Parts: sequence; structure tokens; C-alpha cells
Amino acid sequence: MRRDKEFLEMISSVLYEAEDIDLLLQRIGTLASDLVSAEGSSILIFSDDRSHLYFKHSRGKTAPILRRIKVSSGIAWWVAQTGESAIVNDVESDSRFTGEVDRITGLRTRNLICVPLKEGDKVIGVIEVINKVGDGGFIREDLELLEMLARQVAVAITFAERLERYRNFFSNSIEIFVKAIETIGVRRGIMFPGHCWRIAEASTFMGQLLGVNGKELDRLYYGAALHDIGILECRDEVWEPVLEEPWQSLKNHPVAGANMIREIKLLADSSPIIRHHHENFDGTGYPDGLEGEKIPIGARIVSVAERYEELLLNSSQTNGSRRTIVDKMEEMAGKELDPGIVGIFLSEILRVRGD
Repeated sequence: MRRDKEFLEMISSVLYEAEDIDLLLQRIGTLASDLVSAEGSSILIFSDDRSHLYFKHSRGKTAPILRRIKVSSGIAWWVAQTGESAIVNDVESDSRFTGEVDRITGLRTRNLICVPLKEGDKVIGVIEVINKVGDGGFIREDLELLEMLARQVAVAITFAERLERYRNFFSNSIEIFVKAIETIGVRRGIMFPGHCWRIAEASTFMGQLLGVNGKELDRLYYGAALHDIGILECRDEVWEPVLEEPWQSLKNHPVAGANMIREIKLLADSSPIIRHHHENFDGTGYPDGLEGEKIPIGARIVSVAERYEELLLNSSQTNGSRRTIVDKMEEMAGKELDPGIVGIFLSEILRVRGD
């Protein structure tokens, strides 16, 4: 028993590492089954109006079927209503057992444990394990272990759901920033609608091909989507006169953008990408004249994606010819742009886009 308690304490921290709610529930289901040697497990959560439980996660052969079932009777429903745990080693002799789920799935439940998931005093759902592996039934220690797990799980689910809400708010905030950038950029004639999202899409694709992953890929995505955020700080007089190379009148926007983002904790790590996306591979760019691999890889990636967009916009140089644009990109390789990233962009990104 002591070993199992130590095991539970060890995995409690693992639950909080799963910020994605689906991954969290998958880990919980696997853990519940393994912990008490059960054939299957399920997590059922109350509907918004609390009229029924639904299978938020299930592990076992019948998982796809269970996700379509609403539960408003049976042992799981009794546990959810009373907030009391149940250990049943002969379900056929228990009056609370309806057998409805078995009839739908074709599975035969022999025995089960069901414990409530509580947020404070409020029951939010249940964890259920069914069919003890082997010939024996579940024992009191199994129930105690599952109750210990349930206490950890309810807090972890609440934590993950809160993070999910924060993440949705964060994503909406990014969209607002991008909309503001593009509203000004399109009106001033320096970008097409959808510019920021296309840069983000192309940049993250190139990043993956270059082995950028995990949090670094997230930083690249946000840095690419917000690379031009500095234009929001440009005064009206900066835009006049409109030059043949309009970005020349906006040379301060990478620094302004990086300073803005550096003050936002969740985005701060993306600020170097924003600051250096107008550096040139040969050291002739701005604001710091960095060259080669001294330029952050994220900035080099964004620079390639943006130069392509600029050439599309500046039809006076290219006559709208894709061949001319490709030729100019190749000319820039090793000068303004990282030649390796240019090669990946021309061979992979344009092929996928069908440009």
C-alpha cells in the first residue's frame, strides 16, 4: 500500500504537466486502469444543465461507442448524484445496475469501482473502472487508491480547463493584434490582407522542416504573426511620402515592435524574431547589422517569407511573374537572405501552396 501511495504522489505532478485537457484525460484513464489492474476506465462529466453524464474519456475496446452515450441512470449516475463512492463486485445483484451501457456496447461488466470527481463540495463527474484483471474482484485498497487519484484529478481537470480558457483568450488577443496590423498595413499599401497569417503559416512550416519544435516553434509562430506589430507605433508623418520601397520609411518598426512584445510575458521570447526580421544575411540590414547565423533563426525564416510577400506586392519590379519572383529570391540568397532557408522556401513552401 505504501508503494502505491508513493506512486500516486509521484504521478500527481505529472498530471499538471498536461496542459491539454484531452491529453490529461488520456493519462488519467490509463493511470486509473493500471493503478487497480482493471480492463477499462472512463471519466464521465456532467452536462452543462446537469441533466446527464457523458463520457469525456474512455479507455478500452468500446471507447468510440461510449462517447455517444448519455448516462442518467445506473451506478455512475448514483455516485454522481450522491457524491459517494461505490465498489461492486457482482453488478448483476446490485439494484442500481441497469446494464444499459452493456447492451449498447456489447461489453459484459462483471465488477466495477466508481468514485466522484469533486471541485470543492460540487461533484463535476466520476471516474469508473470496470472488470478486475484475473478471477478476483476489486478490494478496499483499490477503492482507496482510486479515491486518492480522484482528488488529484478533479483539481488537475479544473486547472487544465482554466488554462484552456486562458489560451483561448490569448489566441483571441493575437487575432486582435493581427487585425490592427493588417488594417493599417493594407490601408498604407504595404501588405495584402492576410499577410500576417501567411507569414506565420509559411514560417512555422519552414521551421518544422528545419527541426524547430516545441516551445521554439510556438515562439516562431507568434513572432511571425506579430512581426510587423511595430507599425502600430508609427506616427502619421512617418508614412509620407510613400516611397518606392515603403519599408525604408519605417525602419524603426522592428525595434518598436520588439519593445512592445517584450513587455508581454507570454510573448516576450518572440521579441528577438520581431526585432531582427529585417536584418540581412550579409550584415547590411537593420536595426543592428547582424549577419549570418548571428541573426536568430526565427528572424531569418520570417525574413524569407516576408520578402516573397513584398515581391508579390511590388508588381513594378516583377510584373506579377512568378518566375521573376523566384529569380529575385534566388538572387537574394546569401545576400539579404539565408540561402538554406531560401532553398527550402522555394522547393517546399511554394510547391505546397501551388504558387
